[in-house]
Amino acid sequence: MKRGDRFTIFDEAGKERILEVQDIDRRSITAHVKESVSRNSEAKVRVSLYQAIPKKPALFELIVQKATEIGVSEIFPLITERTENRRMSKFDRLHVIAMEATEQSGRTKIPVIHHPVNYDEILPKQKNGFIAYEYEGEKYLSDYAKELTGAKELSIIIGPEGGLSKKEIELAKKHKIHSFTFGPRILRTETAAISALSLVLLNR
Repeated sequence: MKRGDRFTIFDEAGKERILEVQDIDRRSITAHVKESVSRNSEAKVRVSLYQAIPKKPALFELIVQKATEIGVSEIFPLITERTENRRMSKFDRLHVIAMEATEQSGRTKIPVIHHPVNYDEILPKQKNGFIAYEYEGEKYLSDYAKELTGAKELSIIIGPEGGLSKKEIELAKKHKIHSFTFGPRILRTETAAISALSLVLLNR
């Protein structure tokens, strides 16, 4: 970076500020605001993604990237009955991916990426939860228009490659979490996450 270079920052109010470097040395940079632009790129609904940890770390990185672009607020790596990889490493890398995706998509807030949580423990905390289940057979996300329209907060729960067990689905229903299907085709876990978030955050 040198004098005359420009760069962009976002303040806490979500306003984009374009700055121009006036002076630079080893310890500091002096820059003046050249332009301010108000953005309205954040979703009106706060969406939390509870994503079962995939076998391959690269798949979780892909989900973090795409979920950030679409507009998710929080991401919880989820440990379910059939989750094979129960550890999460390289959190710094995940945060870098989220930060880059935030900038690329023109968002003003970087999603919060949490440490892994257990399936059983998160269910009682869901106030407006939706869980993908390939054998639901009846309900689609669009069938929950009343619950989705005007919602301030909601959560999406996506199972692992092996799917969620019947016991886990029954437990979710016990906690009044809405189950939904994507239709006759079974989606990969990363495709399911991206598809569900796209449906929920479209035009929001």
